[in-house]
Amino acid sequence: MRRLVIHAGFHKTGTTSAQSMIHANRATLAAQVRCYLRDDFAALTRATRHFSSAPDADKLAAVRTEATAFFATLDPDDPHDILMSSEDLSGHLPGRHGIDRYDAAGLIMSQLADAARARFGAGPELIFYFSTRGRDAWLRSTWWQNLRVTRLTRDLETYAERISAAADLPSVVQEVADAVAPETVAFQALEDMARMPFGPMTPLLDLLGTDAALRDRLQVMPPANVQPVLGLDDVFLALNRSALGNRQLAEAKRGLLRMADRAPPRKRRSPD
Repeated sequence: MRRLVIHAGFHKTGTTSAQSMIHANRATLAAQVRCYLRDDFAALTRATRHFSSAPDADKLAAVRTEATAFFATLDPDDPHDILMSSEDLSGHLPGRHGIDRYDAAGLIMSQLADAARARFGAGPELIFYFSTRGRDAWLRSTWWQNLRVTRLTRDLETYAERISAAADLPSVVQEVADAVAPETVAFQALEDMARMPFGPMTPLLDLLGTDAALRDRLQVMPPANVQPVLGLDDVFLALNRSALGNRQLAEAKRGLLRMADRAPPRKRRSPD
């Protein structure tokens, strides 16, 4: 193994689009890279989310335990690079479960780093990678995500004021770098990825050092998990504030999203 790249966040920064490309091209990438997505280390992401919502020593130890268990399934003598990708490695998306910032990310990454070194030794280069996004676009996108999947009742302005600190993603990256030093920490803004040949997947290919011949065989996927521009945010806010029961609310949202999927193509926001 030459490199272990851990793509650990952040939510709503093109991660779903990158993971869609990883999934679609897994067989092609297998010539050089062993790719692992959230379902491949589900116990670990459960532990990271639990720790982020209620941090304590026992939950942090559970992160280390699950990271150790996952890395134990990997062959340290395998010459292939390894790629792990899940934004949930940084914990829950801020704006829910009482979380207003990625405060847990540094501690979580330190546990992953220690577990990786315990398993693989000093040989492979360990790289933590984060995709980021401009403040206003990230706040709007996370508001929509929380509006869509929870009963969030705050409007965008109130929501943005409450979790404003969470939008300073470069500061969180620096905290991670301090926590895992001397390991490598890299990041790339989503806004810059639109000009890249493989979109949000491009920085990962660069970090893995994939060659031109392999890239030529990759299937490019359309952006994933993109918010429809149909004014549904105001509708969902009204539904969340309504007297509908949770089951009725979920059904209403699903119906509206299905209609949005069938609507004629319109301009959409950046990939999430």
